Amino acid sequence: MSSTDHDLNRTARLACAWSGIACTVLFAIGFLAFARFLPFPSPGKPAAQVAADIADNRTGIRIGVIFMIIGFGLFAPFVCGVALELRRADGRYPALTYVQLVCGGASAAILALSPMFFGIMAFRAGEIPVQITQALYDIAWFCFVMPYPVFSILLIAQGGAILRDRSDAPVFPRWAGWLCFATAAALIPTGFIIFFKHGPLAWSGIIGLGIPMIYFFAWIMTLSYYLIRHVNRETRPAV
Repeated sequence: MSSTDHDLNRTARLACAWSGIACTVLFAIGFLAFARFLPFPSPGKPAAQVAADIADNRTGIRIGVIFMIIGFGLFAPFVCGVALELRRADGRYPALTYVQLVCGGASAAILALSPMFFGIMAFRAGEIPVQITQALYDIAWFCFVMPYPVFSILLIAQGGAILRDRSDAPVFPRWAGWLCFATAAALIPTGFIIFFKHGPLAWSGIIGLGIPMIYFFAWIMTLSYYLIRHVNRETRPAV
């Protein structure tokens, strides 16, 4: 490989690795600083209150949506970066690699759609009947919180691939594989928010969204850190 090809390869791999951190930072800016979705809005609020709250911060939500869509767009290269570095540990028939890529693509599509629904929710707030705004509010939060299965399958495939890596210099420590499994399990309660408007299992609750979100972004940041370290170590020029 020529020096130019080597540099381009290293740059592409590092771009994928850094995508996870950029995804998290941009999401946090949009979700927290502009949309101001923390503490999480309650699904039990009356329609008039929902519409009033959205109308009061309509511009902030719109700006936040832009940051979140860009951030979640970077989720796809992050997953590709992880799958690429783990491919060598996946053997002759890389089933886990393909599962990661397919589920990663599906997950990225879901993540890209959820901020768009927040944007639709804010677009005509205050101009349309409050019940319609509330319905859009419900759709946005359900899309953001509930579709856990494809994410959990991605995490299980990543965890299995990490534990299969028996090389002398593995990409990730073995405990990162168990973190993937723990995150997959932590996401399961999000599938039950359909039954609750109040309490810890609602989308505003600690189990319904709080703990799953902490695990989700801790997983992204952890794998990103070790991915960056691995690429830098592997592509460091020989002295």
